[in-house]
Amino acid sequence: MNNNLRYLFNPDSIAIIGCSPNAKKIGGRPLDYLIKYGYKGRIYPINPNYQEIRDLTCYETIKNVPGEVDLAIIALPQKLVLSTFQTCIEKKVKSVVIFSSGFSEVGDLGKQEQDQLTKLAKENNIRILGPNCLGLFNVRKGMYATFSTILEEDAPIQGGKIGFVSQSGAFGSHVFTLARQHHIGFSHFVATGNESDIDVADCIQYLAEDEETDVIACYIEGAKDGKKLIEAFQLAKQKKKPIVILKVGKTDVGMKAAMSHTGSMVGSDEVYDTIFRQYGVYRAHTIEEFIDVAQAFSELPAVNGNRVAIFTVSGGVGIMLADQVMENGLALPETPEDVQKRLKEMLPIASVKNPLDTTAQINFMPTLLEDFMEEVLESGQFDSAIAFLGFAGLKTDSLNTRIKSLLKIKAKFPQIPLVTVTLNNPASKKLFYEKGLVVNEDPTRAVKMISALYKLGKNMEPVQPEIQRENKDVNLYDIISSSSAELTEYASKQIVAQYDIPVTKEILAKSEKEAVEFAEEIGYPVALKGMSPQILHKTEKGLVLLNVKDPQGVKEGFNHLKKIIDETEQADFEGVLVQEMLTEKSMEMFVGSKKDPIFGQMILVGLGGIYIEAFKDVAMRKAPVTTEMAKEMIEELKSSKLLKEFRGNAAYDVNALCELVSKFSYMIDTWEEEIEEADLNPTIVFRNGLGVKVADALMKLDKKSEVILM
Repeated sequence: MNNNLRYLFNPDSIAIIGCSPNAKKIGGRPLDYLIKYGYKGRIYPINPNYQEIRDLTCYETIKNVPGEVDLAIIALPQKLVLSTFQTCIEKKVKSVVIFSSGFSEVGDLGKQEQDQLTKLAKENNIRILGPNCLGLFNVRKGMYATFSTILEEDAPIQGGKIGFVSQSGAFGSHVFTLARQHHIGFSHFVATGNESDIDVADCIQYLAEDEETDVIACYIEGAKDGKKLIEAFQLAKQKKKPIVILKVGKTDVGMKAAMSHTGSMVGSDEVYDTIFRQYGVYRAHTIEEFIDVAQAFSELPAVNGNRVAIFTVSGGVGIMLADQVMENGLALPETPEDVQKRLKEMLPIASVKNPLDTTAQINFMPTLLEDFMEEVLESGQFDSAIAFLGFAGLKTDSLNTRIKSLLKIKAKFPQIPLVTVTLNNPASKKLFYEKGLVVNEDPTRAVKMISALYKLGKNMEPVQPEIQRENKDVNLYDIISSSSAELTEYASKQIVAQYDIPVTKEILAKSEKEAVEFAEEIGYPVALKGMSPQILHKTEKGLVLLNVKDPQGVKEGFNHLKKIIDETEQADFEGVLVQEMLTEKSMEMFVGSKKDPIFGQMILVGLGGIYIEAFKDVAMRKAPVTTEMAKEMIEELKSSKLLKEFRGNAAYDVNALCELVSKFSYMIDTWEEEIEEADLNPTIVFRNGLGVKVADALMKLDKKSEVILM
């Protein structure tokens, strides 16, 4: 759709269809907010029962409005929505917010009407937010197209740089209110509702381009279009706009609840987690963390490293903070000795190694805090700082002194993020906010904020270029002789080999004579494997014979395997695979793929054989991946030590494994729609410099592909 979201987020004219003079009604609240909070655009109340509302001309229908309408708000019963939307189309309205419920969230009949709205929107190039949504607002513009009660008494914080998108209106209102209590402001607030047209990804893309937004915060339950969501993440990263997401629906119960709430596809939580990490999105797990991290991204400078200095008035809290700093992937370097000496001269009873404890003397020496902090941070050995001040925020007599010290440090070290921890009351919170200081009441949350900044620095590194590989002219269906969508090892390896992925030397024998000829060509000993599309787990059925050493053994083995398949009900005999035996010192790895219904092909790497299921030590990415990304995956594995020099054992060929993973990811991405899942298990990794080989493989095609094969 060519129509962008400017007319939704930043309209110059708004029509309120179903407008009411009563500010407590759904149709009255948007008008009340627009007037109260100074919207500068044109407002057109629409209601056939009134000639005037709040000193504004009221129109019978939107068709009677004299000028153009950028945004129409529909605040009517469900049964009137479709016909009203058609009237908006006739008026050439550019965007619509639909408050009304009773659509896909209530069942098939409602979904049918929602589908009609979507179809009409696409055909007529008009954007819809909703239906069943709380609406949106743009704080700087004074534009409030919402019926939420969160704005009735208290105005939003002005000047906020966080764009907030939520699939739940009630949750969004809750977070907005909590943030406002902490004097955290938003640039925009959007509740997407049923997402008949505009979804979270659309909003992220808009906010990534918005000059008034520095940080994007999202609450999501699921997504319908994974590719579009990834593109939105990539755009935000390109624009240096960090994203913090609170994604719910981790458990089966939570996923079912999310489905019933928004109708979004929620998918596997492990896949969402992978996508967030791969595309530089910070995932929060609680509301507190969600708000804290969004604030940190918005108000604190980027951190250049993981070295934290802790200043505290409590030795016990200092120890707790030290533990949490280490647990969150940060470092707590010791204060340089020359600095320690100067600190001891200032206060002999202080603890000066880091954490640095100024003790209660801070109450009697007004400049002690800033003197300590200045001396330590000037050393250049620290990247961020946390100052724990107990209940200083409640002590009005000394608070200004503390704030003055903190402001001096902030001004002298603007590149060092500083989070102050103290108990507060509303007045002290406001004072910290007005002075531009970031404050929190919980030491643990302060550490999370610093940790998030550190992770953000790594996530904001330039996006790795897309993998560039030769475009192989491979027709999947020319290779496959079976009519089954579940392919044997032989068929699977034929496909894999087309992408320059090394596989074991092997030939499919249709007779015992061929089996002997092939065994002699390959060289003894050999492995024999019975091939049947209906029996994919060969070992469990006794269809694998190892170390067959002579022609007689090959003949007997061939007939034995054929008999097992022939005696298995509905099993087709495809042949016996005669395969080289791999005798060199090696490590078994698993390389596989699974097509996620939302995000497409995901590639997995882990220990091979049975260990992939036993230990569940797996790294995952969205395909395709570069060799560098493949190496990151392998490094993530707890078992990666086994591939390196370990207890006197030589290292294995990790570089060759990374190359294989990358090639395989390119293959599955090329056949994203056709391949349901694929396993290269085991993939044999030899000693360093000796390469890799796929010893076994299975591939399952999508059900749609099975029709093509028949």
